[in-house]
Amino acid sequence: MTRTFVRFACLALFWAAPAWAEPPPSPQLAAGHPLAGKVWEPATGKWRSPRDVIDAAQGAGIVMLGETHDNPDHHALQAWVVRELAAAGRRPVLALEMVDTDRQGVIDGNIGDPAGLGAALDWEKRGWPDWTLYRPIVEAALAARGEVKAANLPQDLTRRIAKGEQGADVDGRFGLDQPLAPADEKALAADIREGHCNLLPEQAVAPMVRVQRARDAAMAEVLADQASRPEAGPAVLIAGSGHVRADRGVPVRLGAMVPGIPMLTIGFLEVESAKTKPAAYGESFGTRTPPFDLIWFTGRAQRDDQCAMMEKHMQKKAKP
Repeated sequence: MTRTFVRFACLALFWAAPAWAEPPPSPQLAAGHPLAGKVWEPATGKWRSPRDVIDAAQGAGIVMLGETHDNPDHHALQAWVVRELAAAGRRPVLALEMVDTDRQGVIDGNIGDPAGLGAALDWEKRGWPDWTLYRPIVEAALAARGEVKAANLPQDLTRRIAKGEQGADVDGRFGLDQPLAPADEKALAADIREGHCNLLPEQAVAPMVRVQRARDAAMAEVLADQASRPEAGPAVLIAGSGHVRADRGVPVRLGAMVPGIPMLTIGFLEVESAKTKPAAYGESFGTRTPPFDLIWFTGRAQRDDQCAMMEKHMQKKAKP
């Protein structure tokens, strides 16, 4: 029996083991909704188990975990996925939408202190929810001898793209030199308007479409770089669900950059009282069914009226 055969025989036995390293975390948010806590596969219309989620993640080269940023159950489940990958002998490389790529040095310089990393990154000052929600995800990757990577556009480049001053090199790098299909352009513009409560001046929409495309491409670039490393992986993206949707955004850009690499998109979606059929959640994304490989339904976080807050902020900015 060759050494290679022994290795794969051992892997087969390991993957066949049904036991969890740990069960999925109990929800923190009360839901009282028939979908809460369930996992659905849109492509087949079938319910899946948490074990199916981990099996799919173990078979992927890139795993994208889409969240609502202030939902604690989403972050608890993301950390659990990373811990289960580690328990399977993987070394996840964690890519964070929340950190601009020009701040990678801050991560590297403070990676030995996960508790203090958020402060070093000015996490909450930059508008992200409490670092304690994200810290377990980072700790799970580090415990597996994995790595943590910044994945978002630097702020100065974001401003240049918004102003249309990015230049041909940036256009080529992020695919901005290639126009979107008209239907995709229209859909992305509609998402941006709705995401800003239909309060944006119309002249701001096209620049924000460019920025969104560039952000997706920047995250895809980081993931593609990490996916090329055989000693590490899978690459795991933590990002808002709009970036992770399988029909556009990061997955589509990645498909062009790393053809054939197995990808898995998981959308952690908050339940809505009026929606008890899983396919109905595609409406929020402008699609027949939600555009993810797997959907994990969770309770809904309590939050202030974001549109009222945005309207108040914009009125304040408009005052002379």
